[in-house]
Amino acid sequence: MTDKLKGYSWDMGGYVLHTPQSEHGKLTLKDAEQAYQLVPRYSPKRRLKDQSTYILRAQKYHAIKHVFFFMSENEAYFNNAIEQFTSSNGDSLTPERYMDMKMACREAILYRFTEYSAAHGATFLTYLRRVIHDTLLKYRMSEENWTISSLTEYKRARLIMAIYDKCKGNEPAALRIYCHRYNCSIQNARKLLDAARQMRHRRLPVALNEDGDEWEQDDELIADHWDYASILCSGMDAAKFDQAFRKLTYREQTMLEERNAVCMNCGRVSLLNTRASFEDLAAMFEGSTASGAERAYNRAVEHLLFELVKAGQLHCVEIRQKSVHREDKTITAAVYEYLVDNDGEWGEIQFDLVEKTAWVEEFAEKDLCDTWEITDYAINAVLEYDGENPPKKALIPIILETYLYDS
Repeated sequence: MTDKLKGYSWDMGGYVLHTPQSEHGKLTLKDAEQAYQLVPRYSPKRRLKDQSTYILRAQKYHAIKHVFFFMSENEAYFNNAIEQFTSSNGDSLTPERYMDMKMACREAILYRFTEYSAAHGATFLTYLRRVIHDTLLKYRMSEENWTISSLTEYKRARLIMAIYDKCKGNEPAALRIYCHRYNCSIQNARKLLDAARQMRHRRLPVALNEDGDEWEQDDELIADHWDYASILCSGMDAAKFDQAFRKLTYREQTMLEERNAVCMNCGRVSLLNTRASFEDLAAMFEGSTASGAERAYNRAVEHLLFELVKAGQLHCVEIRQKSVHREDKTITAAVYEYLVDNDGEWGEIQFDLVEKTAWVEEFAEKDLCDTWEITDYAINAVLEYDGENPPKKALIPIILETYLYDS
């Protein structure tokens, strides 16, 4: 890492890194959670809309302090990533283990930030997602006293153990499935399984992809049933969700079930590779094309969203472009109207797309303008849009726990 950061200044401009403040000198969870904080506390005059700007500044001015500013501002993201990683595996999270993971992530960020380029079209947090996950995997690999030095081999070993568990300990079946799926010889698969058996932590996450990563689901490892409470997000009431679904037309219900490979009557979830394509939906409803079926499906999703809003389970905000200002064929400013919860009067927001700023000319009638939470969704839908030009319209579902059951 020293060579990669050669020429970078480590001058923190008067800030120092947070150190544990426990009265008994013992590390606490709070210390680990605040490991990226600075003293005095870093408080920018204006929060950056695009947090990647910190990284671009670090690259431009060769100043490491901007990377630490980025970590301080986004510490909640890294805490959440670590907590999800450990909870999905059933691991305990002691203060010492938490701090070790935070330090491993910090080292990875310092090592990789110089490689980031905004030209790739992704934010730095998006770019980091895979990096952080692999860093946490490496940390756990070191905990498990593995003789495998390659992270790739580690992922494969975890994956074959997941298949072995799925086959209820039937080794020949597990080896056969793994060899067929990944074009591997029986001898190599058996060596991998033997290595996997030596791991200290036997409990594996249910959701793995072909790389052994846990945040993407593998169809072979998904149970063929579901629990509404765990599937419906943020405590949404299953009964109200079902009532909203029943208000859709038969055609809309069928499209949603077939496209998502679920049955709303019995709750069965089939493998995703068995879900209906838009061509299948078009054939199911004669006289339609694939593009027509896709539009009908999107309308069904929209209808379900509006019914959930009426049931008090969600909020939503709709934006539509009213006017734009161009300089040399580039859109530099825009005016948008926005509507909250598909009801009431529209509001209006003006955008400076060069400075990435926005201001509300008029709040929408149903906006919770005292908190700005919904307003921010409308603003971010424009300022954080990945396309070349800002969107002409968009409909965004919103979950606000504070207001979830107010209606």
